[in-house]
Amino acid sequence: MVYFREYACEVSDFHGIKHIAGKGGLFRRLFWLLCFLSALGVFLWQTVLLFFFYFEDHHITKVDVSYESSLVFPAVTVCNFNKYRESALTEDDIKNVGIHLGIIDEDHNLIYPTLYTEEFQNKIASVNWTGVEEDDNYNMTDFQLRTGHQIDDMIIECTWRGEECEDEYFTHIFTHLGNCYTFNKYSSDSDLLTSPAAGPANGLKLMLDIETEEYVPSNDLDGGASDSGVMVMVHDATEPPYVKEFAMPVGPGFHTFISMRHESITALPSPYTDCETDGDIEHYDHYSLQACRIECETNIVVEACGCKLIEQPGTEPNCNPNTTHECAHPQLVDAIHGVSEFGSCNCGSPCKAEVYPITMASTKLRSAFLEKIFQEKTSFDHNASYIEENVVALSVYYEALNYETIEQIPAMDTYTLLATVGGNMGLFIGAGLLTLVQLLEYFLDEILSLCGITRDNERDEVAVFCGCRKKNKTDDSSKSPGDESNTNGQPLAWTTA
Repeated sequence: MVYFREYACEVSDFHGIKHIAGKGGLFRRLFWLLCFLSALGVFLWQTVLLFFFYFEDHHITKVDVSYESSLVFPAVTVCNFNKYRESALTEDDIKNVGIHLGIIDEDHNLIYPTLYTEEFQNKIASVNWTGVEEDDNYNMTDFQLRTGHQIDDMIIECTWRGEECEDEYFTHIFTHLGNCYTFNKYSSDSDLLTSPAAGPANGLKLMLDIETEEYVPSNDLDGGASDSGVMVMVHDATEPPYVKEFAMPVGPGFHTFISMRHESITALPSPYTDCETDGDIEHYDHYSLQACRIECETNIVVEACGCKLIEQPGTEPNCNPNTTHECAHPQLVDAIHGVSEFGSCNCGSPCKAEVYPITMASTKLRSAFLEKIFQEKTSFDHNASYIEENVVALSVYYEALNYETIEQIPAMDTYTLLATVGGNMGLFIGAGLLTLVQLLEYFLDEILSLCGITRDNERDEVAVFCGCRKKNKTDDSSKSPGDESNTNGQPLAWTTA
């Protein structure tokens, strides 16, 4: 090591190097060597841990709360538990769909006659079924739209921020539960409703008649006939509702209060998380968990049956009654349960989502009091017993006029990694970026010296300055002031030994 003492005594910024190469006894030099190697070891150990942590792609979550003067109100989708109304079923409906729904047997007799009204029993018994033709291409869209619960019959009273709701506030949609109605659905033709304050007075209030006397005990879509009430889903106005799986049940005879918060979630994409940035979505504007589930189930049904259900998106033809109930519905149930032989719906959460966590509370309705109020102010003329069995009161509102921003950020990015490594380098061994340049220069000098290329310099002067050896009186005797030549009278330069 030709230049080590020169590098250690004059050039290096590493802590302790001068003491290792400088003057002092053997014990002192060994002590400083031990200290330097210990510090270097700790630095290298910390650096390895940092790099392991960096490449493990950890993240942290940043939560912020923003306060606004008003917030956009989400969409609220309401569906009756019952899919088809008893009084709306015609002879053609019973002939084409009744067997599939478990209403009649092959001889056109009611399977569970005691579950139907006497009027309906008489209606079925009086039909001459030989004169009713079966249609292989029966229009299931018209059937569902006509026999499902109608919004004019369901809504007894609706107010938005204390004012009567307008008709355009609601949009009809098909779901797995049949006819559903979405309040404040996104449309490019109108602005979304906003709430200027928190509390029930600045939200949506609905009084609904679920019409339990119209319930049909069908076996459609794996059950649901044992429940009465509505399914309610609060969701972003730009996303489709997936009521069967994500909605909350609300029963009759109670006033249910749904207070909500707004959360804006931004997750890191791969490799930090498994969220979806832009999933394979064809029929919706952007990716969402609901959109992914709906499209995936649609693809499974189409692949298995060659057609789709009326509530599913796409241009494929709608299934006829036989295919709907013998193929499409069983395949849909299998897909929901994740056991379909045609694939599974592994839908990840979106990296960007607007969610509305809710809190629900209920109180018993005063049925006798409401009976009098309805008789005076509405056309709803039913007694207290009917109200207790059929009326659902629902209030949806913000619990506070703020929203949370939840954002995932890398626990250590490249800049943080470099800064931490640099800080540890300075703390333990006193080095910085330019110190590494000095080290590279030293190694270059050593490599060149091994190749026979040396550098005549003031090593003797450096050694004397550092105390590595004593200065001879004749060292400068041959030089005049300003003379930059070496002892042979030649300028300092790279030479070949």
